[in-house]
Amino acid sequence: MVGSRRWAGWGASLAVACIATACTPDIAQDRDTPETMPFDPAADPPLLPQPTDLLINPTTGRIDFAVVGLHVPDDCASQPNDALAQCEFYQYLEGLDGFPTDLSATAPVTAPVDLRTASVPDDLVVVDATRGKLVESIAASSDTATQSLAITPQGGWDVGTTYLFGIRGYAAGLRSEQGRMYVASVPYFLLKRDESLTCGAASAAQLDPSCPYVKLLEAPDKDAASIFSDLSDLEGIRQLYAYGDKLWSSLDAIGGLPKDEAATAWAFPTHSASVVELNPTLGMLPQVVDSATIRLGFKGTMDATTLSAFRLGAPGSVFLLDLTALAANDLVGGLPKFAVSVANHAISLAAEQPLADGHLIAILMTNAVTNAAGMPFVPAPLTVLLRARGPLVDAFGASLVDGVSDSDAVAAEAGRKDLAELLDNPTFASLTGLERESLVYVYAFTFPQP
Repeated sequence: MVGSRRWAGWGASLAVACIATACTPDIAQDRDTPETMPFDPAADPPLLPQPTDLLINPTTGRIDFAVVGLHVPDDCASQPNDALAQCEFYQYLEGLDGFPTDLSATAPVTAPVDLRTASVPDDLVVVDATRGKLVESIAASSDTATQSLAITPQGGWDVGTTYLFGIRGYAAGLRSEQGRMYVASVPYFLLKRDESLTCGAASAAQLDPSCPYVKLLEAPDKDAASIFSDLSDLEGIRQLYAYGDKLWSSLDAIGGLPKDEAATAWAFPTHSASVVELNPTLGMLPQVVDSATIRLGFKGTMDATTLSAFRLGAPGSVFLLDLTALAANDLVGGLPKFAVSVANHAISLAAEQPLADGHLIAILMTNAVTNAAGMPFVPAPLTVLLRARGPLVDAFGASLVDGVSDSDAVAAEAGRKDLAELLDNPTFASLTGLERESLVYVYAFTFPQP
């Protein structure tokens, strides 16, 4: 794992050294100072492309925020109320063997990108490394709040897939809104080297003072151990990019992006478990087929025998609730009878009677539903936010969950409050046996408009 917190403080010295030694390719043809795509895991918040396989613990194969110096509490109950949602969200992510399928990929930039120059697949190169093919159904957008370029897949990413990303920079690549080119940041220049950044040394004692990369980091306050530690961190990433996922060779061979033209590049895997996605921005919502039928699409495989409709006295893995009727203490109307089935990668909930227009209808699914290999479904990020015990925003409407924008958190908070009244109700809990952590899908909407 990468001890990225040690990286703080030496980026400036590297930059000065590289300017003096012409580390970066010749950019004299551009009279303006070029922009970069920063790479600094020690920044607060970290400046690096995300999601990234650098957060995957090589021992456990799961997401591990300790890589960037963040230690998630084992027990979220010990956290204050305004930190509960954040803690639960981090715990959810650290339980995955890859990243959620409905996240956008982002790369930090020093200036907004002119999206007219961000062509696909020439400048924005995405490779499905699992299948060895280009991904062209993507869209680019500029996130001014986080100063980043976002890459969003049409229909989301596939489960159990490793994706490689490369952004073309320099003279032939994308440009900023001011017309400036983008070049690789200093750390990325080092990550693109073909030789060991420690010059083959396995310890500080073996580090050759004449190694050119040692010269870059030499400073009065740095001893050999500190320099070796910094270089070995970067060397681990360099080897991962060069040999682990074969990042550079695949981007070149499949995507037509040679290493020396890349302003930045990274990779990440998606989780292998199946999922019912939930993302209104991408149109991932329940589909109302008719007055009594609702359909949920899913990704991955499913063991259809694990699907069962909840009824009073009979445990089930799928719930169809009329929250409007339940709020009026109408238990019979609040628990409509329905059948559940699966076909063509979609779960169908068919009520025996038409659902009432204007009523708040909720659909819940538990992790008793598994894929064909017996692995439980996992929730999408929005489901985790909706089932959260604590608030998603503070008194001023600011998000309390890292990575979730203020506007998204405000929108989700309204739904979370509605569902909390249900999930915190002791009578409902005793009738259903539901626990928040077991929910892999939860969504409520005013019928018939999801």
